[in-house]
Amino acid sequence: MKLRQFYLVSTILSVTASVATAGSDKFKDMDYGRFLSGTFNNTEGKNSLQGTGCATDKGIAIKLGGDKEGSMLFDTDLLRMSGGWTGGFVKLNGVTFDGAHGPNPQPADGSELIFQTNRHPGWSKGDSFTDPRKVPVGPGAAPIAFGPLPQEWAKYKGLYLSGDNTVLVYSVGTATVMELPAIEKSGTQTFLTRTFNVSGKGTQSANLLVAEANKDTTPELAENGAVAILSNDPKNAEARVLISVLGAPAAAKWEVAEGKVVLKLAAFIGGESFKIVYSKAPAANAAEFAKAVKALAKPANLTPLTKGGAAHWPETVQTKGELGQCDKNSAYAVDTIAPPFENPYKAWIRFAGLDFFKDGRAALSTWSGDVWIASGLDDKLEAVTWKRYATGLFQSLGLKIVNDTVYVLGRDQITRLSDLNGDGEADFYENFNNDVQVTPGFHEFAFDLQTDPAGNFYFAKGGPVNPGGRGWGPLSDHNGCIFKISKDGKKFEVFATGVRAPNGMGVGPNGEVTIGDNQGTWVPANYIHVVKPGEFVEVPDLAHKVPVPTERPKHLCWIPMDVDNSCGGHVWNTSDKWGPLKGQLIYLSYGKAAILEVIQERIGAESQGAVVKFPLKFESGIMRARFSPKDGQLYVAGLKGWQTSGAKDAAFQRVRYSGATVCMQNSLHITDKGFHIGFTSPLDEQSAGDAQNYALQVYNYQWTHEYGSPDVKVSDPSVKGRDTLTVNSVTLSADKKSVFIAVSDLKPVDQFRLKMNIKTASGDPVPSDVSGTINVLPPDAKPGITYSSNR
Repeated sequence: MKLRQFYLVSTILSVTASVATAGSDKFKDMDYGRFLSGTFNNTEGKNSLQGTGCATDKGIAIKLGGDKEGSMLFDTDLLRMSGGWTGGFVKLNGVTFDGAHGPNPQPADGSELIFQTNRHPGWSKGDSFTDPRKVPVGPGAAPIAFGPLPQEWAKYKGLYLSGDNTVLVYSVGTATVMELPAIEKSGTQTFLTRTFNVSGKGTQSANLLVAEANKDTTPELAENGAVAILSNDPKNAEARVLISVLGAPAAAKWEVAEGKVVLKLAAFIGGESFKIVYSKAPAANAAEFAKAVKALAKPANLTPLTKGGAAHWPETVQTKGELGQCDKNSAYAVDTIAPPFENPYKAWIRFAGLDFFKDGRAALSTWSGDVWIASGLDDKLEAVTWKRYATGLFQSLGLKIVNDTVYVLGRDQITRLSDLNGDGEADFYENFNNDVQVTPGFHEFAFDLQTDPAGNFYFAKGGPVNPGGRGWGPLSDHNGCIFKISKDGKKFEVFATGVRAPNGMGVGPNGEVTIGDNQGTWVPANYIHVVKPGEFVEVPDLAHKVPVPTERPKHLCWIPMDVDNSCGGHVWNTSDKWGPLKGQLIYLSYGKAAILEVIQERIGAESQGAVVKFPLKFESGIMRARFSPKDGQLYVAGLKGWQTSGAKDAAFQRVRYSGATVCMQNSLHITDKGFHIGFTSPLDEQSAGDAQNYALQVYNYQWTHEYGSPDVKVSDPSVKGRDTLTVNSVTLSADKKSVFIAVSDLKPVDQFRLKMNIKTASGDPVPSDVSGTINVLPPDAKPGITYSSNR
């Protein structure tokens, strides 16, 4: 059959609420563990941009006692306890949970707020609680500061999990503080308590912000060393929050001023242990409160809680894999490893990060904040065992294993997980680096986690896309950036700027950094870009440069919307066991649940290339991929959380090379005379040599603030549409493994679509669509041209 013309249907991807969550109770039924990290609204449903109180940009909601007993919310940026309440855990609002665009989790419905603090540092520097962080600048900048306090002021180090206890650890100046939030009872009263252990000496006084009253309430000193705060509940004017301290360090004293309740402390000498106690009771009960406080347990030594505790998730889940079959279209089979959808913890499985231990076990993170470890990934996949390893992370959309240690990217930080007692569960959730800024925007996801040969880490952060997908919410200095973090986690830098929603990236064996992006404001279509340090990539609104860029760099290639409408990550093929494509870049399509081969060339300083889709199908939106160090095969993972053609909530699948002959395009060289395309195996002479079996269209995109772009003719940029170019002739090489497609009037162009209807020498079909970009057109076969294929 002759291919003389073709028609393409473009689709415009709009940001939609998660179809997976609509009408579902999965997010309600899930056991999230003893804590949940996220961005939190206050009790009125307002975020940090809209209101005061316990609204927190980087928060850890800590469950106290049973599910309905109480919670506290800790701010890892400001080292403050944002609030504490009784009667429940958290209300699960937002895109990760019910799919809503805009809201964030907040204290549970029906819970009773006991105390809260406004958006100040939780510990003073000297006597100052003034926020030292820089407010973002530039068009669209948010009016408040984001990110962690300076390290010399205070720094979050992580948390230990031991039984029902969650122990926070952080520095205050030169001292180290461990803090245990808890709920305790004495007599008929219920108390929220905070136990502190201090080690190391302090160089200056550091006062603790204990609570803060609303603007209509004045805290007051009560008898018996307590502080009374009028209740925030206008229906119960007689109720007061009473606060006291057990084991106060020498010279400690209360200060009440400007609505703040502060425990003033001298410089730490190390070894101090004290406990803050909160309870809500009628004013007349102040004496009973003081008596009950004295009956509470003395401040405990928290060190035993930093050694690991009994396993929280002892039950494993076993699933069976299904081996795929190859057909005539591919030498690769897709094996399906059934995820632990049915599990004792009702965890909602939506895979978003993937990597391997040296022994071939896999660790996978989920959008809901879990990490699971899969073992038994052998040839037959007959008994795959799943173990829940960690919980409570903040939208964990990236995972990397280094020296058999799991690092997970959340929106708030890179967390290094350690199993301290060898029971197969993480006990220490260490803050490897949390310098990234977080706003309350629902769509500013942090994506992927990669390392380069020197051990540096990379990830990307999107812009705070408005509900509906167009434009932005208030910006931080880090929206739309790619980041580089040193191998020890101490150095954090902006590597590049100007990306919109980059759901995935790649770092090659030579340190090549690639990024993809999704169509939207300033992004006419998806693309692949090879990133240079300090570079602006695509979106002027997210450039963080003065003046704002009016030109953008050239991308490696643009990708038509019908080929990929929503990107995933990238992986470089470094395996000797995965057929003839070693050295190629593999691109993942979340929207089309597919994987694509990227064929590249470099001409001087310019790169250009094209994508070819593997003729394979996957069960969910494919986001992350790694090659296994054990079997050398490609494993992919993904989820269904926004628009994708994938049907299932999650997929974990293996793309296995069968040993059969592969025939795919694997090299590209474009000149002023046409296209040189190489293949991995010989072609059928008749079909490959017939110019009637090739068709070529070209078009450009408009770079504007609009969402996406129409196709625009190269011949007349004022006209929407495409130009069809004539294929004059095709020359097949002597080894039948490459063709030269002669085309007149080639020009640099955003998008070319080369269709071919050809066969292999054995009669099997060859992928028919090569879609790419022409950035430079050297003279054909001119001596002196520097040309390298693939990289």
